[in-house]
Amino acid sequence: MKRTIMLVLIVLGVLLAACASPTAAPQPTAAPQATAAPAQPTAAPKASAEPIKIGIIAAMSGTNAVLGDWMKKGVTLAVEEKNKTGGIQGRQIQIVAYDDEADPTKSVGLAQKVATDDKVIATWATSNSSSALADIPIFAQYKIPQFTNGTNVDITNKGSAYIFRATPAGPSFEDTLVDFLVKKGMKKFAIIADTSAYGKGEGDYQDAALKRNNLSALTREAFGIDDKDFTGQLTKILQTQPEVILLASSEVASGLIAKQARQLGFKGQFAGGAAVGTPKYIETAGADLAEGTIFTTPWLPDDTNEISRKFVTAYKARWNEDPEFHGANTYDGTQLLLLAMEKANPLTSENVAAELHKLSGVKGLQGTFNVTTKGETITGTLVGIIKGGKLTVYTGN
Repeated sequence: MKRTIMLVLIVLGVLLAACASPTAAPQPTAAPQATAAPAQPTAAPKASAEPIKIGIIAAMSGTNAVLGDWMKKGVTLAVEEKNKTGGIQGRQIQIVAYDDEADPTKSVGLAQKVATDDKVIATWATSNSSSALADIPIFAQYKIPQFTNGTNVDITNKGSAYIFRATPAGPSFEDTLVDFLVKKGMKKFAIIADTSAYGKGEGDYQDAALKRNNLSALTREAFGIDDKDFTGQLTKILQTQPEVILLASSEVASGLIAKQARQLGFKGQFAGGAAVGTPKYIETAGADLAEGTIFTTPWLPDDTNEISRKFVTAYKARWNEDPEFHGANTYDGTQLLLLAMEKANPLTSENVAAELHKLSGVKGLQGTFNVTTKGETITGTLVGIIKGGKLTVYTGN
């Protein structure tokens, strides 16, 4: 009997254990360790969470050092603002910057470096037209978007799908300038231009604008990009008795020319494009001698719209100085780049370039951006005048 009872108890125990095992062993809840295996894809973002690199190649020393400084500040401000909002596709953006000293040979070596060693998604290259032109084949070869604020028209005529100009091309500056001065009744012009791609280009656009107005320059004098003494050129210019000296050179050279021309007795009008409408020109010439200089620019630091007001406030807070046109156009160009990076899927330099070419109707500091197949982004400039040591919109007749 005891044995029978014992057998019954054993059978019941086995039955109970068999019934209990499905609930007692939620192996599917242990299986979440199978769902925990996808925890490795969440570790995978470690690879994809690497920072996205943007390169800057610019003149940060020498005569054109101020251009590299403005470029770096404009790009950096835009990148820092984007990083504060989470970056691009969850990744932070890192800037790698190099000084090419406005030397095209050095610039090409640095272009090769950022493309291969730094593996940038895009590059600002460069602050000078001559170097920008030299770098175009490198970035086209590696299919990396190249932004520049160089104004020489040849930059976007090389047939590269990877070059983008973040400001109007040179003729937009010089056509507006010469047309304005001619309408003011001025007819006697002299041109002084440096031999860089920027200076030669601007001098050519000034010549062309004069011819379109049925005029020609009384004389055109040339000089080297790092020259500091312009007595010889100015003596020849003053012999022709011009009403206007058109400046086509760097901020520093233009300021020195204005100073030396006044010392030699010139009492007429100074005028020029992008380089003349800058604080560096005023500083170099001296506020008194720069007073009344007429220039053209696509942007001035006024408060005409909300985008400009926000930029001016942010730039001053970050850099403790007033912004100017070069910092503004690199900020604008970087905003275009960031927008294209957000749209690129997957995020590759080639896809970013493709997305850049699709952008149109984008509002920026300089106006509305529409990217062309050649890489132009914006046109149109306004006339400014240096008044009280400040860059202001021309409001006279």
